[in-house]
Amino acid sequence: MTKTAKVYRSIALVIVALSIATSPASTAPDVYPSLAGSYTSSAQHPRVFMTLADMNEMATRINSPRSFSAQSFGKLSKKVKADLSANVDWDAVYSGCDLDMYLHAYSYEPTTGYPDEIRTASQLSTALKVKEGMAPPTGAAIVAARLAMYAALIKSGAKAPASAPSSGEAAALAKRILLAWANQGFRDQKGNILSRAEQFCDGQGHFNALYQNGVGLQIGRGIIYSVDAQDLLQSIGAFNSGQTNQLNVFHAAIFNLIREASNFRAALPEMNGANSACERYSNHLGAHLLGLLAIARLLDDGRRFNAVLYGNDRSTPLAISWTEWFNHAVYGENDKPIACHKNTGADSLTSHPSFQTAVVAPGEIEDRYRNANPGQAFGYTLGVLSGLFSVADLMKNAGYDAYDYRGAHKQSIEVATRYYACYGKNAGFKKTVTADNARPCPDYQQYIGQIVNGLEPDIVMGAYHFPGNSVISELEAAAKATAGADVLDAIRFGRWRD
Repeated sequence: MTKTAKVYRSIALVIVALSIATSPASTAPDVYPSLAGSYTSSAQHPRVFMTLADMNEMATRINSPRSFSAQSFGKLSKKVKADLSANVDWDAVYSGCDLDMYLHAYSYEPTTGYPDEIRTASQLSTALKVKEGMAPPTGAAIVAARLAMYAALIKSGAKAPASAPSSGEAAALAKRILLAWANQGFRDQKGNILSRAEQFCDGQGHFNALYQNGVGLQIGRGIIYSVDAQDLLQSIGAFNSGQTNQLNVFHAAIFNLIREASNFRAALPEMNGANSACERYSNHLGAHLLGLLAIARLLDDGRRFNAVLYGNDRSTPLAISWTEWFNHAVYGENDKPIACHKNTGADSLTSHPSFQTAVVAPGEIEDRYRNANPGQAFGYTLGVLSGLFSVADLMKNAGYDAYDYRGAHKQSIEVATRYYACYGKNAGFKKTVTADNARPCPDYQQYIGQIVNGLEPDIVMGAYHFPGNSVISELEAAAKATAGADVLDAIRFGRWRD
């Protein structure tokens, strides 16, 4: 551990201690509104993002000829068939310090990525010790979840298309992927599961605190799929008790890693400066918290679940809880923008890589300031919104009503979905925002020059969860028509109306 990393780690511990000391367990939930409900334990799988009732209802819709669910399941079966026939070494995993290897091999399926974090197939093959003549895995956790969802749906009664893979074939590969990573991945040189952000390095082997601030994001964005896959496979009895224990031990260790990395990041001076306070409540933290909540629910650990939700458990200290994050991540009534990076130009067309108008509208998501290229502002904000739908489903299954949750300034998931629906209606899906086509949308000046990308799945899920909101549901048909492969995401699969 470098001297700088030790300093940041010490600061992180102080920040967490102070936040808990000044927010006693009896009053911390009153700082931000609490969610309706209480943690509900469940011995039955699936219990994280889906329930058995969800799976059965989804299977019924899939079996309705020509329905959107039937069409989507057909696409899913083709994708699963391609996964099963791919010349990929699914047994190959990575252990070491290079964070980007985890991003590409485990957490992120496309071969592209951040400009300075793209890994070639050759680099991945070498790092993962891939068998000769085979390709390295990419997004292994995502693939496992997709296979597990397919297998569990068939077990729930969904009728597979002709010549489609069997439930057993899909489950076997998903199981193989999960156990390979749980038993061999994420290890240090001594064979121990990595436990601190300071243990991760960049592609050149440099240990840098600013680079390490991404650990919670890159691991969290993949671990939710690993959790989903285990949960679904357990629902169909795919593991014996020993294998279940191996996976539980792995996920519990990753819970500790993400929590430690989240606290580490919160302590960085760059997260606390006047010009970048917005970084504290960005998509990074949303990924941390979703990952932590998903693992806690998988393990049916109500104490840890509530510790992440409210941040008031001294035995599981967390610098920023979900309720605190939500109340900053989504703007509400009479809110002002969180202090952020200084604008470098007069408007969104000239200010790069960041831009913020002096006002915000209820429902806007805090990541709106990202302006390095035309795909960022909506790409980030709508990615956060998609994560909010996932965490709300997870919370519902755990006994909390996040869909009806209202923050301190009346912000909610529905308000956010309605806000961004305005751009789908006036600018159009995958279209560029202009002063003319988005004028009806509040604070449209923030988004001029940005492409409305990634909105379709949020509209589809919004119409499913808020059927009485006509502003959202009027876009449902168009969103389904252009959603494409987005509907194949295992965690979001079936969250639509037929």
